[in-house]
Amino acid sequence: MPRIPRLPDLLTTANLCCGVASLLLISAGELTIACWLVFIAALFDVFDGLAARALGGGTELGKQLDSLADLVSFGVAPAFALWTAFTTGAFNQAPGFVSGFSMNAQPDWVIGGAALVLSVASAWRLAKFNVDTRQTHGFLGLPTPANGLFWAASILVVSGAGLTSLANDLGLRFLFTMAVASDPRITLAIALVLGLLMVSEVPLPSLKFKHGGWKGNETVFLLIGLGTVLALLFGILAVPLLLISYLLSPLWGKLFPQPA
Repeated sequence: MPRIPRLPDLLTTANLCCGVASLLLISAGELTIACWLVFIAALFDVFDGLAARALGGGTELGKQLDSLADLVSFGVAPAFALWTAFTTGAFNQAPGFVSGFSMNAQPDWVIGGAALVLSVASAWRLAKFNVDTRQTHGFLGLPTPANGLFWAASILVVSGAGLTSLANDLGLRFLFTMAVASDPRITLAIALVLGLLMVSEVPLPSLKFKHGGWKGNETVFLLIGLGTVLALLFGILAVPLLLISYLLSPLWGKLFPQPA
């Protein structure tokens, strides 16, 4: 174990700090800023991987630290944000949110169950990843950061933050709220589906470039390009839309034969 923390470990620690700060801000009622901090944590999560590869590979300490940080930033923080968004009435003014389905009408365990599933599935997913030697070039199951970003983005969309004028003009906030957050029971069902995907054996791309060329990196390039276009058109709504494309990538990715 190195005596002086390496750059990747410092970046992972920054990821963890963002997760902890997000929890503190949620408890203080600053839900929007807290959700944006989850996205900043994701940037540090990307940078620590890049730094580790640039320095010749990560360490066992860094691997464990990364999972612990991800559990806080993309598991516990989004789960607490989701619980807070419903129980404090933060969603009540969103177009499409049906007040009759608020926490006053549903027992606490409904949205509490969704938060619990998000946290537990994240922990299992990260623990599984650390001991599974098959996931060096791809993922088996939905990665924890992708799931956490989906929920953080969903809260921002329903709250009306980070959306472009086009998204508002098309009524996409209303449609998304109806589909994801109009009823806590719907939210719980989505959490269960995504939780099962996290601990599943569904093969998904790792979004890491194998080299600098197009061949063999088609899926990664297309997801990045699609994400960029969606972000320019719809803002933060691009995240849940891109997640759908990512989950379907095992199907459309077969259009590009992989090199032997």
